[in-house]
Amino acid sequence: MDSYIVGLDIGSSKICAAAGKIAKRGELEILGITSSDCKGLKKSIVVNIDKTAESIKECIEKLQMIIDIKIDNVYVSLPGSICGLVHNKAVIAVSSDDREIRSKDVERLLESAKLISVPSNNEIIGVEPQQFIVDGYDNIKDPIGMSGMRLEADVHVITAQSAIVNNFIKSVAKAGYNVKGICFAPKVVSNVVLSTESRELGCALIDVGAETIDITIIKNDNICYEDFIPLGGNNITNDISIGVKIPFNEAEKLKLRFADIRSGNSGYAEKVNVKLPGNQVVEVDCKFLKLIIKSRVEELYEFIKKKIVDSGYYNEISNVVIVGGGIALIRGADELGTSILGKNVAIGSPNYVGASNPMYAGAVGITYDICNSVNIENDDFSNFSNEDEIKSIWNKNSKKSQENINIFSKVKDFFTDLF
Repeated sequence: MDSYIVGLDIGSSKICAAAGKIAKRGELEILGITSSDCKGLKKSIVVNIDKTAESIKECIEKLQMIIDIKIDNVYVSLPGSICGLVHNKAVIAVSSDDREIRSKDVERLLESAKLISVPSNNEIIGVEPQQFIVDGYDNIKDPIGMSGMRLEADVHVITAQSAIVNNFIKSVAKAGYNVKGICFAPKVVSNVVLSTESRELGCALIDVGAETIDITIIKNDNICYEDFIPLGGNNITNDISIGVKIPFNEAEKLKLRFADIRSGNSGYAEKVNVKLPGNQVVEVDCKFLKLIIKSRVEELYEFIKKKIVDSGYYNEISNVVIVGGGIALIRGADELGTSILGKNVAIGSPNYVGASNPMYAGAVGITYDICNSVNIENDDFSNFSNEDEIKSIWNKNSKKSQENINIFSKVKDFFTDLF
């Protein structure tokens, strides 16, 4: 196995890749991180495998140059917008003679939770436990080591369309890399941008991409609700392009450089000049630009608020965290969000040197979760030659075993089902 982990976050406009390893103290160390433009996706769904593969290859080649290590294997996240959550209950009898609950009991329980009817074009990619119940006592997070005769679980079964997942894997394979595992993006992102307290008290994680907004409600450290809005940062860019009468690509550059919707003086000049192809220069009024951006961001926040209110969890969340590159990079987006949503809004970024950017939350989250699941206190994975050995490491303790089952499909079984 490689001595590093590479997480690949494939979005509609950007592909982000992060490489990390476990340092000697047992903590994740990010070796390098980069991004490149993505062509081939539409609203988080692959519509052109060749273009997606080219974009993936370009991104990983850039990462290879940064870390000076050849990359063969990657882990890929699946966005919440293409996944579904199905609530289910499962129950088993504890198998040991002394009635002590062991990791194999939890595995058996969560496997039985997957025995649900799903459409023929869908696949089960993981299970997210909400709580365990031992002999009628509920709200148990970690049942391993406890004594009991009857073990139950309330779970969310994570599903996705086979064709959509298959096209992600084919795109990576066509770029020349192996997919070692897949994960549920909202779960891994929450691990690197939300505090333990936020995940327990209740928090809305809003991942605003170029074309979709994924909304995830997390409470008691469990994903309670997942939904999406088919809008994103490109809607802001498109309004700028139409309002200022400049090409879309130039409007995107203008947005990233001058987007500032904070109250009061933005600190920029009243007018800026935008150079267009053919030596054409367009003068842009910054107040007008601010009005365009603010109006669209307000609209997106209104949609987000409606989704949260309709979910029934509005009064149960204490704050909202924004990630992704669609809104989070706009100065003043958190301030405006607080006033519209009626909750404290913060921009979430991974707390790692060189990766402290809301756009990198997905890639860092994948890397963190894999390294945390492996749970090896050194940086040499080479002694583990196959996936069965790796899985045995993940199953050493209950928490890691649950995370493995929650987030990652059993890679061999998953690929067998797909192909």
